[in-house]
Amino acid sequence: MEITYRIIQPAEYNIFYELINQDDSWWAFSPSLGQLSAADWNSYCGNENVLCLGCFVDNAPAGLLQGTAFSNTSRAMRIAVIAFREYAKIAPIMMRGAADWVFASIDCACMFGEVPSTNRHVMNLLQKTGFEKQGSIPELYWSDAKQKFVNATIVVCTPESLRKAKSDADLDI
Repeated sequence: MEITYRIIQPAEYNIFYELINQDDSWWAFSPSLGQLSAADWNSYCGNENVLCLGCFVDNAPAGLLQGTAFSNTSRAMRIAVIAFREYAKIAPIMMRGAADWVFASIDCACMFGEVPSTNRHVMNLLQKTGFEKQGSIPELYWSDAKQKFVNATIVVCTPESLRKAKSDADLDI
């Protein structure tokens, strides 16, 4: 099994769009964006300020990390991540590799995100990747399942926390 990472090209945007739809995972991938139309997705992915890093397993799309700089004067990147269901078992490995790619290829001091408190799977994945809980934001996201607003946990990953997560993962083998 070969896992590779690369910036996806405009011709591939719809492939990833369809995979997110197929998994019905907009709520998990990016609750702040919500479900986008294909045209809005293509426009968002094509924005020069958005990193769209594809993860491929044996050349098949397996996941996506999207990132945007917090500001023009910041080295922090706000991210959204997804591992498609077929690859859920190797999601921590894929995410650590994507984080490695970001820190090695971009002048980035940290990645951060907000995870709805109801999304235990993504929180577990991010913690295995080196993201650490930093706080919470009350009632940030609407939950269709709960029919109410839910809190979000703020998570941050640095090169140091990624190294620790990779070291901890090596101990689990």
